[in-house]
Amino acid sequence: MAQVDIVSLKDNADPARRLRLPISDDSGRHVGDLQCIDRSMLDEPDLIDDLTRWRNQSMPFFLTQFSATEERTRQWLETISLPAADRILFVICDPGGNRFGNFGLCNIRPGAAEFDNVIRARASDIRNLMFHCGMTMLEWMFSGLGAETAKLHVFSHNEKAIGLYKRLGFAAAESLPLRRTEEQGAVKYSIVDRSDANAGFDYLRMELPVEHFRQAHPGAFSTPPAPTAPAGNDRATAPCRPW
Repeated sequence: MAQVDIVSLKDNADPARRLRLPISDDSGRHVGDLQCIDRSMLDEPDLIDDLTRWRNQSMPFFLTQFSATEERTRQWLETISLPAADRILFVICDPGGNRFGNFGLCNIRPGAAEFDNVIRARASDIRNLMFHCGMTMLEWMFSGLGAETAKLHVFSHNEKAIGLYKRLGFAAAESLPLRRTEEQGAVKYSIVDRSDANAGFDYLRMELPVEHFRQAHPGAFSTPPAPTAPAGNDRATAPCRPW
């Protein structure tokens, strides 16, 4: 797997040098970018407010559910997301810089990475926007990061998201039982034995090997992968932690 220094990408303080992954529609037209949330972006107007609002809108689809605040969002970015060697978060932007949601990766490790924090926050005139974002992310994972398998987890009753992932080429690999608990005003879902489950739905693990992606989308990889930081990050990866 390519030795991309994920932390260096996020430590960038110059907006002109920010990692941007171009999003193209079916005709190849540029319709936006996945812009890496780096240190140069932290103080952009309304960024923290947008991320907080989007998280609250999509809260029912997370393992850990609570009332997000701007303070907690900023703290999560500064102390967990930005320093982590195994995760990266992008904002979905149109060519004018308008934000439409976020799309991330976690558990980045040799041979694999996992979709994380996939949120479409508002409607867009761009047809099939999230599909095109997914294609952009997968091409970067396989070409830029050198991943051999893309993975994700999704609640089994989130039919809209599962439909999107199947269109991208993902297939179900495992159905994990969940137990719902409430602690200090937060709802938490934990993976348990089937006999201890009480959630009424499962946590579906889906996978997409690179060879299956190439078969499903023969036109992929038609353009060079987006430039990334040089090799040299040997830090141990941190576990995925809830926002």
